[in-house]
Amino acid sequence: MNIDLLFTAQGEAGLISSENLVQKVAGVVFDTQSGILTLEYVDMDFLELNIPVESDFNATLDMCPQIHVGAIKEGNIAQAYQVPFMFLDDPYRTEAFKSVRQPPNPLEAFNYFVKAAVFGQPVHRDDLSDDSTMGCILGDAVPSSLQFAPHLARRHQMEVAPKSAPSGPGPSAPGLGGGGGGGTPIGRITRDDGNKKSDD
Repeated sequence: MNIDLLFTAQGEAGLISSENLVQKVAGVVFDTQSGILTLEYVDMDFLELNIPVESDFNATLDMCPQIHVGAIKEGNIAQAYQVPFMFLDDPYRTEAFKSVRQPPNPLEAFNYFVKAAVFGQPVHRDDLSDDSTMGCILGDAVPSSLQFAPHLARRHQMEVAPKSAPSGPGPSAPGLGGGGGGGTPIGRITRDDGNKKSDD
């Protein structure tokens, strides 16, 4: 399993894996001293990623109260959700971001994120000696063309479908009628215009 850390121009961050994570991630912990990210699983197990985050990304990560977690397989979004993002040496971070809530539509939030991703770096590789795996795991896939895998597509459609308004008369005031109430950078990601990612 290979994992990249990607960012949007607006500073959203996400971890994109080449395989579905078998265990659900409960949170991601960042050690600013070593640059290492650790995935904390819901069953108290963990996975320490093996490529340090470039220090240039620290300031951006500091502004991220949560991080996207997902997988891209065969050009489809196969897994997508958001989890808290914590710093190992910052005990006050949780208090500072306590008012931040998870997105009400997690699949749509991930969909927006991955299609807006513009740069990043690898943060985990199964085989660190294989230089051919150091490119972006999206490969030739254009982010804007990514679709949800069938098992997520229906859930995504339900998330973005217009919600019906309540029917029937609402409360009304007297006399008013019956009115109702109301590591090593991987460079840029391929964009819509067909430009390929480069190592700039």
